[in-house]
Amino acid sequence: MNRDRTVRLRWICRALTPALPLAFVTGCGTWEKQRSAEIERPAKSVARLAVDVRPDRPAQPGRPITVTASEGRLYAVSLTGPDGKPVAGGNAAGDASWSNSEPLAYSTTYRLTALAVDAFGLTATRTETFTTLAPDAERRVDSVLPEADTTVGIGMPISVTLEKPVTDPAQRAEVEKRLQVSASTPVEGAWGWVDDKTVRYRPRDYWPVGTRVSVTTSLLGVDFGNGVFGGPGAAVGFVVGDSVVATVDAAAHTMTVRRNGTDIKTVPVTTGKPGFTTRSGTKVVLGKAPHVLMDGTTVGISADSSDGYRLDVSWATRVTWSGEFLHAAPWSVGAQGSENVSHGCVGMSDQNAKWFYDQVKVGDVVTVVNTGDAKTMEPIGNGYGEWNLDWAQWLTHSVAGPSTARPL
Repeated sequence: MNRDRTVRLRWICRALTPALPLAFVTGCGTWEKQRSAEIERPAKSVARLAVDVRPDRPAQPGRPITVTASEGRLYAVSLTGPDGKPVAGGNAAGDASWSNSEPLAYSTTYRLTALAVDAFGLTATRTETFTTLAPDAERRVDSVLPEADTTVGIGMPISVTLEKPVTDPAQRAEVEKRLQVSASTPVEGAWGWVDDKTVRYRPRDYWPVGTRVSVTTSLLGVDFGNGVFGGPGAAVGFVVGDSVVATVDAAAHTMTVRRNGTDIKTVPVTTGKPGFTTRSGTKVVLGKAPHVLMDGTTVGISADSSDGYRLDVSWATRVTWSGEFLHAAPWSVGAQGSENVSHGCVGMSDQNAKWFYDQVKVGDVVTVVNTGDAKTMEPIGNGYGEWNLDWAQWLTHSVAGPSTARPL
């Protein structure tokens, strides 16, 4: 009888194969629980199917639709929208359940068909039609950095700004889960909130050189309350370029630049003088400009003060929002390499500043050491200072916690 049962199952496999677009979730064959030869073959399948949808209640796109089978195994599941295109999904271990991995759209009617096969080779079928909810309003991602299709440095975090603030911990956790990061190299990382609208993804360690990264910006299914749900979004991808790390030693008055682990050049510099000490710690390049007008009044220095300044500065590489740059300072060449005389920036000759400008890109790392002052780079709020927090400290800014980036 066992041989006959196997033959029947093989026949069912051949018979059901043309029933596309059903997504076949398991191979055919008998399973571990064998029924004794004395049990009479039933007139219809003993397999039972359950679906967690109701035609009288809208489904929420953020919650996967789940199909479960008892007294049998799932053979095939089809979930399609109005256009007939299958929604991606897969079965769990043991072939007892299936759920969709692709989020559903709002205000859309779907048709679900599921088949299960029992130990006698008989099939059970269930079909359901349901509609997803229609939100009163949608909330989306406003902006993402780095920009799409760019090449960035190893220290570049992913920074996502939302349209509206999110303060509820449960909602923050859902946002973190929806903003999925994929990478060509396995990377552990975590999202962390730096303010009520901005959440950033930082790897545990610097990005590996050459890693391709993508982040989804869809918030479909996130329930923000009061009829407001997350809106759709696209994927934003970028590439991690060469590792470029500059170390500024304020006591030695030098800057050493290392590319992919090899020192390529050391140049004389001047850093912040007493009262204007350059922040120590790790910073990340925010941007570059061939010319920047620097005005002391923008950082609280009176125009009438002996420390006042208004200068057109060349080859400026920015590392803080408060105004720290690495730039050309031809007026201080005599002090470069021997004395700190700047108002907080790292100054160097025109030639060295142009060389450095040409070497670095957004996301590259600048570390300042030996300033002899307690003034340090802010971990949050003045650029990308997240690298000044150890991993445990960074995780205190996360709700969902760490995860490994999905394969890309």
